[in-house]
Amino acid sequence: MARAHIKPKTETKVTRYTYDEIKEPRTPETGHTPLLPAEEQVVTLPMDNGWSKAIQVGKLPDGDERPVVVDMDPAADPVLFWAGKRNRRHVPVLPLQRNEIVSESRIAQIIERARRAAEERSGAARQGHLFADLEKTLRESDRGKRVEFYTHEEGWKNKLICGDSLHVMESLLHYENLRGKVQMIYIDPPYGIKYNSNFQQRVDSTKNDEKDQADDVLTIKAFRDTWALGIHSYLSYLEERLYLCRELLAETGSIFVQMGDENSHLTRNLLDEVFSADQFVAEVVFHKTSGKGGSGLDAVFDRLLWYAKDKTTLKYRQLYMPRPQHTLQEQYTLVELPDGSVRRITEEEKAGITNLPFSARRFMPGDLSSQDENASGCQQFKVGGKTYKVPAGRHWPPEAAVKRLHQRDRLLGIGETLRYKRYADDFPLAQYTNIWDDTVISGFASAKLYAVQTSPKVIERCIAMTTDPGDICFDPTCGSGTTAFSAERLGRRWITCDTSRVAINVARQRLISCTFEHYKTRNGKISGNFLYKTVNRVTLKSLAYDLEPEKVELVDQPVVDKDAIRVCGPLEVMSLGRYSVEDWKGYVVREPGIGEAAMLENYIEVICRLYRKNAAIQGATGLVHAVAENEKQKIAISVGPLSGRVTAKQINDAVQDALSSGILDVHVLGWAFEANVGEVKSALEKRGKVKVELIMIRPDTLAEGLKATQPEMLFSPLALPDIKVDAITNGKVKQIRVSLEGVALFDRKNRTTAWKPADSGYVSAWYLDEDYDGDCFVDCQMFFDFKKTPNIKATLKAEVDPSEFTLKLTSEPFPVRGYKRVAVKVVDVYGNESVVVRDLA
Repeated sequence: MARAHIKPKTETKVTRYTYDEIKEPRTPETGHTPLLPAEEQVVTLPMDNGWSKAIQVGKLPDGDERPVVVDMDPAADPVLFWAGKRNRRHVPVLPLQRNEIVSESRIAQIIERARRAAEERSGAARQGHLFADLEKTLRESDRGKRVEFYTHEEGWKNKLICGDSLHVMESLLHYENLRGKVQMIYIDPPYGIKYNSNFQQRVDSTKNDEKDQADDVLTIKAFRDTWALGIHSYLSYLEERLYLCRELLAETGSIFVQMGDENSHLTRNLLDEVFSADQFVAEVVFHKTSGKGGSGLDAVFDRLLWYAKDKTTLKYRQLYMPRPQHTLQEQYTLVELPDGSVRRITEEEKAGITNLPFSARRFMPGDLSSQDENASGCQQFKVGGKTYKVPAGRHWPPEAAVKRLHQRDRLLGIGETLRYKRYADDFPLAQYTNIWDDTVISGFASAKLYAVQTSPKVIERCIAMTTDPGDICFDPTCGSGTTAFSAERLGRRWITCDTSRVAINVARQRLISCTFEHYKTRNGKISGNFLYKTVNRVTLKSLAYDLEPEKVELVDQPVVDKDAIRVCGPLEVMSLGRYSVEDWKGYVVREPGIGEAAMLENYIEVICRLYRKNAAIQGATGLVHAVAENEKQKIAISVGPLSGRVTAKQINDAVQDALSSGILDVHVLGWAFEANVGEVKSALEKRGKVKVELIMIRPDTLAEGLKATQPEMLFSPLALPDIKVDAITNGKVKQIRVSLEGVALFDRKNRTTAWKPADSGYVSAWYLDEDYDGDCFVDCQMFFDFKKTPNIKATLKAEVDPSEFTLKLTSEPFPVRGYKRVAVKVVDVYGNESVVVRDLA
């Protein structure tokens, strides 16, 4: 007997989803944004939705221009009111800045090395990248295009943005041209106004230390200043963002707002106002792991408030679940036995105490008739010796169709009515309702990456119901990145943002350490949709007219390609801000003394005086903003932007301005710095006698109400990572290997900066750009501890070194490339980032 030919198993492909065919305007890279025209710097956000027509508006005394509701006609347009409610707001518009491109996922590199080790058994150095061709397209070699941003198009990349959602959304509308293009928005705002319940202080822990306040100025501002009026401020916060969400949504789009018990009633009123009560779709309740209900019952579910941009054009994809047991018990109450007899199911069988007889089929009596009379339909039919007539005002199918049902033993007389047998297995599924009781994932609580984290199953269900592959999903409350993770898994484009750098780094690590199933597409592209699993649905029509059963697509169950494993696609890490000198003159409120009124002080003046009390503020021109002088030294002070990074150009120009005044000591203060400032500092100091100090402004300097006045408590030298670069030879090829030696960490309790070894537990992650171009950091190698080791051994048929899933301190060897310099970015456990650049030439 001849042996059957066994097809050899092909190697599992490693894939990713990209969207090169979808074009978007090129976003400026760090340091390339000029000053915008004054009329483009602030836009007016209308927040009335028509209700302002029903009210009278007055003004506060003393020239305060904010509109205040003084009267309204509830019969005309009832709305929710609170202290400080406004019907418009002026919002500053800041363009997005591309700081970093994640061109490859860490798990993809681990897979590649495991395969090479299996093939070569020699530990040979990596010669390239799994997605090297793609990475080349992400590096823009034409520097002119970096300056001429928003005039060139490029392939879409998903977006992880650090910044306030209000300004992020305004930028997406104003600069990124996304008005009316977002298909789904999922927003999980704080349920209340408690600080600790909504924020996480460390990347590596979901538990907060009450004594250790978060080191993040934006987040502190959000949870202190924003909630100044308690629930009233909370509603203003939501209102502003919901109006912007409405502008982003496509006409077919949906928004889901996740809420708990505390404020869901107020939030629904607010959504009625913003989107109109007519656009309410459903309120979904879903089970969560646990929760305390105060002095009453425990809270074990949360709510999803679902609204449409326009219900008449709403994109909705029906989802199905296995038929619940209670519907079988309540609806399918008859059983057909193997001998053809029919009886009711007993109470013991309903309760599962006794089983149904073997081969018995549960069914319910389905309606054979339809509305309206029809002369061509069957008027009467005889079953079991009894003649049944069609009810008045209704009709049956044609006689041939009814006969066909009879031949298939599908007809059943009940009383004076003729019915058809609708078996439970005709379609074993049921449509989802607004109660989701299957959303608690076993072990989910212990696997949380963030203090507040929703089960992916909830968000994936919302995505599957309201979007198609390639549609845009937006989450203005990133947290652990669950919406981005779920959208990535289902082949949707995504944008998410957060004020917390801890959240941004948790989300980034989560995305680049995951593997996903690869789904088969209809035409090789995501835009052509996936192939989905199907289930046969036997209907009255298919039985009566001898048709094939209907094929029902399960749009939440794409067909899996078992010969492929998928990793995260390319994404860009972005921030908000402009870098022009004119934009740095923002204002902060000085905390008033007893009997004093609050005063507005110039931002640059405040920072300079905090740094040196005797600082003499300079004029509006130039980059030396202040000069501090005593018997021992004379220093020039340059202050970086409140909403951006200190650029290499600012440092260079500040030094030139100082030298022109005969000052050789220059201190540049900033909240954040570009990656290449270290090499710029070294280059300037090599040219002459000038000394450049780069000083980090502590993030909570202004958020503390300016109570701390000691400079050593507010400022610290910029802590650049300590790295070692070695040249090695692999055969005849010269390669480079980078090692992380240590990092300077700021102790928030003691207000001191101390050097920590790389293996001390304070490094959350570090990233390597093997060919840094001076503008945008491209992640070529990534190192951090996996929260959970992925099970890829069986899929890849290759052994993976366990150390691959830990924080390695030495990079893989790589060749010297075009720019001949490397950059290393280190993220500490508090989410703070610092970058050092080394020239390889």
